[in-house]
Amino acid sequence: MSLLLTVQLMIVSVAIATIVGILGAWAASTAQQSNHQVVRLSAHLFFVAMVICVATPLILHAAAWESTAGKFGWLSMTQVGAGGYTGLWGLFNGLVACSWIHGIFGSSLVALATWYGTATVPETVIQQSRLERGPIATWWRVRLAAAMPWVSTAMLATAAIAATEMTVADLYGYRTLADRFYLQYIVDPTVASVARTLAIPVLLAGAILYTCFSRIDATQVSQTDTNSMGLVAPPRQFIAWIAGLLTLFIAAVVVVIPLSGIIIKAGHEVVVIDSQRTISWSLTQFSRNISASPTTFAAEYQWTLCIAAVTGCVAAGSGWFFVAAGRAFRKLGSLMDFVSIVMVLIPGPIVGVTIVLFFQRDVPGFRYLYHQSLLPLVMGLLVRALPVSYWMMRARYRGLGENVLDAARLEMSWWQRLWCIDRKLVTHTLLAAFVGAAIVASGDVPVMLPIIPPGVTMVGTRLFEQLHSGARYQEASLAFWYVCAVVVFACLLVRLASKRRVS
Repeated sequence: MSLLLTVQLMIVSVAIATIVGILGAWAASTAQQSNHQVVRLSAHLFFVAMVICVATPLILHAAAWESTAGKFGWLSMTQVGAGGYTGLWGLFNGLVACSWIHGIFGSSLVALATWYGTATVPETVIQQSRLERGPIATWWRVRLAAAMPWVSTAMLATAAIAATEMTVADLYGYRTLADRFYLQYIVDPTVASVARTLAIPVLLAGAILYTCFSRIDATQVSQTDTNSMGLVAPPRQFIAWIAGLLTLFIAAVVVVIPLSGIIIKAGHEVVVIDSQRTISWSLTQFSRNISASPTTFAAEYQWTLCIAAVTGCVAAGSGWFFVAAGRAFRKLGSLMDFVSIVMVLIPGPIVGVTIVLFFQRDVPGFRYLYHQSLLPLVMGLLVRALPVSYWMMRARYRGLGENVLDAARLEMSWWQRLWCIDRKLVTHTLLAAFVGAAIVASGDVPVMLPIIPPGVTMVGTRLFEQLHSGARYQEASLAFWYVCAVVVFACLLVRLASKRRVS
């Protein structure tokens, strides 16, 4: 039964992500080529919104949509629990809620992958296709077809996240394989339970590896920068404005509406007296709840910042080292590509159980490290954070010319080249890798839950507790500052990416 539920969640999530993501990518690509500054601005805002969506941990997506459309959300206009949770918004549970949250998150992956994939199509191919087709047909039949390896990889990644991430499924009682493992086997795992939970991730790993190493690499014969798209004839003004409006609409659905739900929920109040319901939103109450949150949840914010920073530093440094070593030793690079993808697809509860069993071995010092240090938690969080930093650094190294590194190889050792040459070329990307890894580590709740030591509480785990206990404004107030931090860091990632292109 859990296998069927997992497959259903994967199919529906991928369908939502594909439709929303591809439409958004077409609209953004079209708006980006417009001669009108306002329309081009909408494409830039869409890109920022997609980066914010990707950077936002799934537990925060769940908190935002629960504050918006959940049984205590402001759209349901009730705070009386599931018994009075009826009407249209009463459908937001089970498969609908889980697939919607995963689909919206996956749509940002599909949109960014499609946008990048279509931008790498050689300009000569686009110009030749324009001789027989219009701009719309060219994008859908030529550029999208050429970008399908990127699109399919993002779709597979969406399916993998839906199959392995259990916090959203557990919140809505949708018993996927990962959630079933967390509920029944987290204390005493069996070989059969681990094998069942890993069955789908193994299949997805094979598909992603095949796509990455054969189909995507085969399409990288000739690339163009996204700025070269300006040489293509701009779309008609009517089409450009439609595309601009579509980008703003999708950005609103993906980012603005759920994040606004947190703001509204923090100052939202429903009072029921003698079956009469009074609904209000107060700026004073919002300000009071938000201003009290840093004091009330000071420990959560401090622990999250500390652990995320440590994990981000280790992940960024390790990712840089492995990418640089893989550049020098090709077999090591291929091995690291394989290992990094496998690491991402291991369900969080299995990672946590593995760390626990490792430190419970009869080795001097292991028990002390497990109970009195953050080492087990950081090791568990690195399973997701390290691949993020690794692939960001790998993308940067692929953009460096071979002649630059080969020239340095004649006079310097590998370590000297790494510090004196490579470091100056990848500084902005290294900082971006640190930020990306830290954000991922801060919200990896499935890994945290089994191994977080006593006395340590993070924003993600506290949100997980509050969402299950039906907390209302407390959950929204706790998530508010977390959202602000994610938005700021996501904008920093965009800024660092633009600096990298300029350099």
